[in-house]
Amino acid sequence: MIQQRLVSLRWFDQPPPALRRAWLVCPEANQKNRVSAPIGRSLVQCNWWRMILDEGKTTNAVSGWGRSAAISRSREKLESVVKWLAWFDYSDRSTIAAMLGVDADGQRAFFKRLEESGFLLVERAPGIDRKIYSLGEAGFEYALMLAPELNLKRRRRLPSWVSMIHSFSVQAAIITRMPDIETLRPEKTLKHLRTVRLPDAILTMKDGTTVALEVELNHKSSPRVYNIFLSHLKNIRGGHYDKVLYLFPNAGLCNLYLEKYDQPMWPIYRPLPGTTRLIQDKDRSFTASPVHESKLMQFQVEVMYTL
Repeated sequence: MIQQRLVSLRWFDQPPPALRRAWLVCPEANQKNRVSAPIGRSLVQCNWWRMILDEGKTTNAVSGWGRSAAISRSREKLESVVKWLAWFDYSDRSTIAAMLGVDADGQRAFFKRLEESGFLLVERAPGIDRKIYSLGEAGFEYALMLAPELNLKRRRRLPSWVSMIHSFSVQAAIITRMPDIETLRPEKTLKHLRTVRLPDAILTMKDGTTVALEVELNHKSSPRVYNIFLSHLKNIRGGHYDKVLYLFPNAGLCNLYLEKYDQPMWPIYRPLPGTTRLIQDKDRSFTASPVHESKLMQFQVEVMYTL
């Protein structure tokens, strides 16, 4: 199931070169089972292998195959959680459980092992009684192996609650669409693209359509909205994706964007030199009717993340 929800990286069976530079025998494992790991404080302690073995012990299967299957599933779960946090930096238990396709209350032992083994760092969100997960020491080193292309940096503090709610909402929107997603590229994986604007994620659906996902929780000024609309059109013309899906938490906010989108002529704004301020170009405008007819942008109200 997890392999169907996130593409599983099979480094365990064929360790990449970075993992072959040191060999370590776990005290909990059979002496014949050598596990490749980089020399690092957390992973050298074999935390990840210990957690996988402990998870395998919880299976009710009586055969060796049953335990092997349980260990394989535990490895998939671990890889999926670490990769998810590498993509989004922060999440919580209910969101991660939904990503895995499991019930959060039924995974208490799994999350406890993740916390105790150093894969997850647990912090309290300011102002509310909720655990926020990010990568711990072992999880961060593991993520460097699973997703080296992300060029991960250590986070020193929690972002603002507004930023976290936006991130959690993006995660929820992606999870809702997982059965229809072929490949997923969150914003952090898009830095190499030469785009005018990076969406929250680019989703390649199973029908072949490539969709840019934009989650809007607050109203932006008209200059910014129109500037973003036109930026997305440039990206579409550049072949980065086929259309844009805007998601809103309520109809009022959605209607504010739709009113601007439905205008037959869009004003064009340009940045004032030396500032971030946008000023209107009085001599230019954009005819939006072709965009309306081709339905390149869709606007939808959706319950994403709630406290």
